[in-house]
Amino acid sequence: MRFIAALVAVLFGVVGLVVFLSVSAPVAELPVHEVAEAGDPPAYLSGTTSRIVVSETTGRTYQISVTLPRTYDTSNETYPVLYAVDANIEFGTVVETARLMQLEGLIPELIVVGIGYPVGTFIEALAPRAVDLTPTEDRGFQERAAVAEANSDRPVHEGNGGAPGFLRFVREELIPSIEAEYRADPRGRALYGHSFGGLFAFYSLLEGEGTFHRFIVGSPSLWWDQGVSFELEDRFAETHSALPARAFFSVGMLEDEGPNDAVPWGQLMVSNLRTLLDVLDERNYEGFEFASHFFEDETHTSVVPATISRGLRYIYGEEQ
Repeated sequence: MRFIAALVAVLFGVVGLVVFLSVSAPVAELPVHEVAEAGDPPAYLSGTTSRIVVSETTGRTYQISVTLPRTYDTSNETYPVLYAVDANIEFGTVVETARLMQLEGLIPELIVVGIGYPVGTFIEALAPRAVDLTPTEDRGFQERAAVAEANSDRPVHEGNGGAPGFLRFVREELIPSIEAEYRADPRGRALYGHSFGGLFAFYSLLEGEGTFHRFIVGSPSLWWDQGVSFELEDRFAETHSALPARAFFSVGMLEDEGPNDAVPWGQLMVSNLRTLLDVLDERNYEGFEFASHFFEDETHTSVVPATISRGLRYIYGEEQ
């Protein structure tokens, strides 16, 4: 017994000494490790590389962030690539959702490429994204935005209707550079977008000429320019009977409810998407597979994580 008591005393003495040292000893400063190369901007998300690109097509400046699969450095495999617009606010959600789902084997490992702007927060990105992600010029939107911005601290919109040029930048500049630098599978290109990004994703589905093979179209702004997306689809149907792609569409069921039940600018997100899905179902394009989900009790912003999760499972599910 005396031996045990002595042993306990010694152990507690050692523990106490360790605690004392951990509390009283000065803490050494941890070294700072630079992830990005000199001159590159900080990445949106740790574990990514980030660079500034000036497009020859649009003349505009973009911040491109790339996250590689966990096994990239230890294998010779090629990987599908998911391109995500609105990287200033949604890149982290896309990357971490994909990483978690890969742990369960729900989706394959991906290269994720975020397309954003070197302006800081999403608020500062509102102006440039309105240019790049909208397919036509909507002067009515520009006028309403100018009135709203006059009474706020948001940056003034720079215009709109730049999606054709932005799509060319992605197709002719960004994708070739990604596929030259990384082991990217050209057959596995996918595009994710929400809101204006969803509008751009649907535009790319119609006008991208096979640039992407999979799409996550979240809460698309189909109200844009008095529903011009429906006109674009009608024109596409006149000359195309096939649409080889796989797409997931979604919206939050609370998205038709604006402040004080007033939906701003006629943005009927839910009913517009229902109409579009009915049209696509009736077209019955050859090779086109699509699914949709209307998320209960979700708003335009809260629906984002659910859209990403459900969308990834659908567009990549057949590979698992």
